[in-house]
Amino acid sequence: MSALTSFEGLSSFVLKSGGFVAVLSSVAIGMLYLKQDQLLYFPEIGGIPRRAANNPRQYRSPDEYNIRHESVMIEGDDGVQTHAWLLLQSEPKLAPTIVFFHGNAGNIGLRLPNSSQMYKYLSANILMVEYRGFGDSDDVKPSEAGLKRDSEAALRFISQHPQIDSSKLFIFGRSLGGAVGFHLAQYAEQQNIKVAGLIVENTFQSISRMVDVLMPFLSPLKWFVLRIGWDSEKIAPELKMPILYLAGSHDELVPHQHMKDMYMVSKTSSIYPRLHVVKGGRHNETWLQGGKEYWSSFRSFIADAFKVASGENENAASREADDLPSLSLDMGVETEHPSTGGAIPIMPKNFMGIAKEATVRAHHAGSKKQN
Repeated sequence: MSALTSFEGLSSFVLKSGGFVAVLSSVAIGMLYLKQDQLLYFPEIGGIPRRAANNPRQYRSPDEYNIRHESVMIEGDDGVQTHAWLLLQSEPKLAPTIVFFHGNAGNIGLRLPNSSQMYKYLSANILMVEYRGFGDSDDVKPSEAGLKRDSEAALRFISQHPQIDSSKLFIFGRSLGGAVGFHLAQYAEQQNIKVAGLIVENTFQSISRMVDVLMPFLSPLKWFVLRIGWDSEKIAPELKMPILYLAGSHDELVPHQHMKDMYMVSKTSSIYPRLHVVKGGRHNETWLQGGKEYWSSFRSFIADAFKVASGENENAASREADDLPSLSLDMGVETEHPSTGGAIPIMPKNFMGIAKEATVRAHHAGSKKQN
């Protein structure tokens, strides 16, 4: 066989192989375009059931924490009904109310250890919203547009609830819930719906930026492929309401810089921006690792937001957050953190174990306090 013949054969093989790879790449990109919602929203994951009623004990209902509550279905403007628990204080009209948006995986029952502490330490009513397709909400595929409608419906519902003081509403979101919270805060300001403040924990600037972190091989193609936005970084510099950023310095899913950058841009628009960093805090465990300082910062923000809104504390809005007490705490909590894989950004697979650990720690803390 001549050298020329060999070269022609090799060239033909390379061309054919290159074409095959190109076809496979095109198929993969096409599948990603069509299936990207499945990479973000996980009503069920691993051994975690979809519905709270099937959870282990202490993750099924607020009744297990002796918390008075309503289980409600909230209808959106597209007819989809989302499920929520409204945890009520003994005198709910006198308490602030927090609209709680969870992360991208699992039902609201898994958030009961966290929300029960929020209920206790903040003396607040909590509306725990379950997105469409999650838990006991309608079996509709989750999407960015759909979750935004769910959040808007939740705000309309709680604003009109007869037992709630609508002037004391706060929005809270963790991870994906933070992106939902940013949207709802912007919606509230655009619709002139009174919201006292926004609190976000370990959330991201945008899905586009998360692709750069979790799937960098797609970065050059993301503008052609990516349909999901959740562009909180575009909303942050426009929001006027008080904003509290609760950030874990060792977030293993969302780069800590995302929270710091959004805080910095919020300083140009928000009447009262705050940043609280939990040293060593991880993505889903910052609330658990932050200790009493975490709750103190949360509680102080709620009180200060009311003062700023009423004009009682005119200097609070003008103070740089860097001049305010910066509370950091390294609790030394050791937890197992598996690989994130290709999801954007999912909860750890050992979430149930982490949640159980949270309950045990909360119980021990309560016992020590009583002693």
